[in-house]
Amino acid sequence: MQGWMFIILIIISCRIVGIVLRRFKEGGIILILLSKLMWLFLLGIVGSLIGNNTLVLFHYFFLLIFLSTPLSVFIQSLYQLAGDAFVKISYKNKLPNMETYVQKGNYILPFAGKWTVFNGGVKPHLLHSGSVSQKYAYDFIIANNEGKSFAGNGRAVQNYFCYNKEIIAPADGTVVKVRRKSKDTFVDGMAAYCDSPDLRGNYIVIKHHEKEYSLIAHLAPNSITVNTGDSVKQGEVIARCGNTGNTSEPHIHFQLQTGKSFFLSPGLPIAFANVVAQDKENYNLMDTRPCTDNLQIIGNNSYIGRGLEVENMI
Repeated sequence: MQGWMFIILIIISCRIVGIVLRRFKEGGIILILLSKLMWLFLLGIVGSLIGNNTLVLFHYFFLLIFLSTPLSVFIQSLYQLAGDAFVKISYKNKLPNMETYVQKGNYILPFAGKWTVFNGGVKPHLLHSGSVSQKYAYDFIIANNEGKSFAGNGRAVQNYFCYNKEIIAPADGTVVKVRRKSKDTFVDGMAAYCDSPDLRGNYIVIKHHEKEYSLIAHLAPNSITVNTGDSVKQGEVIARCGNTGNTSEPHIHFQLQTGKSFFLSPGLPIAFANVVAQDKENYNLMDTRPCTDNLQIIGNNSYIGRGLEVENMI
């Protein structure tokens, strides 16, 4: 029992110290070092206490994850796992894809000016994640031609080129859900932190058509200008880019989904209308993942992917 109490005390202490250090200029670097030392230290203790007992080892690992993550985010992660399983069963694993889904709306990018697709696409090697709801989601940032998304040391959200940029409605619709309570997450130019009670931070969900909703997440505090029930027009400014929620740096998370629920709605592939897209210069300096086959043009519509610089056609 003493071994258990000692391990729990170490984890909680590191968690508290980490949260405090994040608020200081050098906190990010110190936190990363503390985190690595904590894992090595605890691994040694667990190994000496339980030997080859796999079941107990799993229990310790579960405890580590639980105590090193905000409770609400941990619960949301469980919701997402359960939601993915439910949706796959409901759809008999035949989820919407580029070949089978017929898009109802006419969508533009949810911002003005040139942004970079940092995550997302419709091809298997470009997909945002394995999550059912986020499968065809996009993460957009603004980057310069030297492969940087921020100026200076990247330890202030205001240093990022996309921070506080205007976010616009991608199509006509009705706002069905808004969250505006989250503060900006700490940044240090390296690791992802999340002290927010919601993975999405501040966000807006808009219903455009039956079973066609958009979600725009990580919006800046006090920047959302719409409320639930409001009608919006395509191109209307509705918020500004922030760094709220589970994020490593300021960016916009955008996805199309079949319903209002983030956890129970399959993601939909998005064909953007009248988009100008080209390979981002020196993109490989910020991301070494493959970006091949990242643009498919069908008439006036484009399926875009990671590694492109994109903007709405004026």
